[in-house]
Amino acid sequence: MTSSYFRVFYYALLNFIFFGFFWGTHMYLPYYFASVGLSDRHIGFLISLVSLTTFILVFPVGVLGDRIDPRKLFFSGAVIAMIFPLLFLAGPKVSFYEPYILVFGLAVAVLQISLAAVFLKQMEEFARGGQSAIYTIGGLLGSGIGAQLSGLIVSQFGPANLFWSPLGFSILAFVFGLGLPKIKGIPFRVSEYKEDLRHPLSWILIFTAFIMASHTGFEHAGYTLLQTKVIGLTAGQAGTIFFYIALWMAVISWISGLVHDRAKKPVLYAGIALIVSGLFQAASGYGRGYYDFVFYRMIHTMGDSFSGVLILVIASVVFAKKRAGGAWAILLLVRNAADFTFANLAGNLNQTIGFRLSFLVSGIILLLAGIAVIFVLRPRFWKEIRRVEETGTLAPLDISSLDA
Repeated sequence: MTSSYFRVFYYALLNFIFFGFFWGTHMYLPYYFASVGLSDRHIGFLISLVSLTTFILVFPVGVLGDRIDPRKLFFSGAVIAMIFPLLFLAGPKVSFYEPYILVFGLAVAVLQISLAAVFLKQMEEFARGGQSAIYTIGGLLGSGIGAQLSGLIVSQFGPANLFWSPLGFSILAFVFGLGLPKIKGIPFRVSEYKEDLRHPLSWILIFTAFIMASHTGFEHAGYTLLQTKVIGLTAGQAGTIFFYIALWMAVISWISGLVHDRAKKPVLYAGIALIVSGLFQAASGYGRGYYDFVFYRMIHTMGDSFSGVLILVIASVVFAKKRAGGAWAILLLVRNAADFTFANLAGNLNQTIGFRLSFLVSGIILLLAGIAVIFVLRPRFWKEIRRVEETGTLAPLDISSLDA
């Protein structure tokens, strides 16, 4: 068991590096684009391109990660990740922004899928919540430190120097990726992925992931600009808040892992988490200063933290290990479709009705989804479980770690 947890901490470190790269870039891209004079609508489109690129690529990359050694994919992603910031540091023109963002989306897709594939393939059967929490905490801490570092760079040296931070993280990804185990690929028919999607939990998992991604789409397009253009915070303060919130989310994620391993009610808690997240996502748009905005975000991210860990727990139950790369890619396909759709919607709403009302819309979506999970999807899940048991239409389901 000790060696298993050591392995989980190593994957958490790689997740730390990946999210340091991702959020150290993504959080300040809108700020950078605003600094060069782009409109809110154009910014929303550029940010949505990250999700669109990932949407197109995740399934092919996921299938590839199951058929070949995902370690090779991770190194490929690290190289692409190094190329991306170098392109921006070379001083691009406005006409180059779209293709450069596509490079960023490619790096994100390859790194995220290959790392998740290795982690899910190596996850032990015991304490799924604890393992998922450790892995998630690594990503959260990376998000906070990446955003904090980028915020300091932007504050001290200007938006044009933002891309030194992702360059550093991409180099770390290449170096620390040397410790990834070699996992032999297994050839199988692509149609076999539908077996994972026939699990009664799969559509709850997909729905929850889609809704969570809807609010990240809003945040990607307007989170930093809400703080700097509306509430009046500096870029440095925005990065500091993100860092503190990431530490807070790490604590809540650990608690959520322990809660799952004891209570084992992921569907119920996922619904409650969506409701809490929605209420305070809506409130965030009406923050008036530093401290009340931090308070709103702390309560909002309690829901985010629970949802993030529970999605990983449910995925580990639903997805067969040998197909973990492609199956996780299907989930990311859904998430990125939502992210792309809602980042574009947010860009338009930000320009037409303003950032505050845009966050209100996002919160209402989360709130209604949480109610639907608890009162509509949760009862149907257990109805489907009983049908499967009575008809034998699927192999016996592993629900020993679940009590929805």
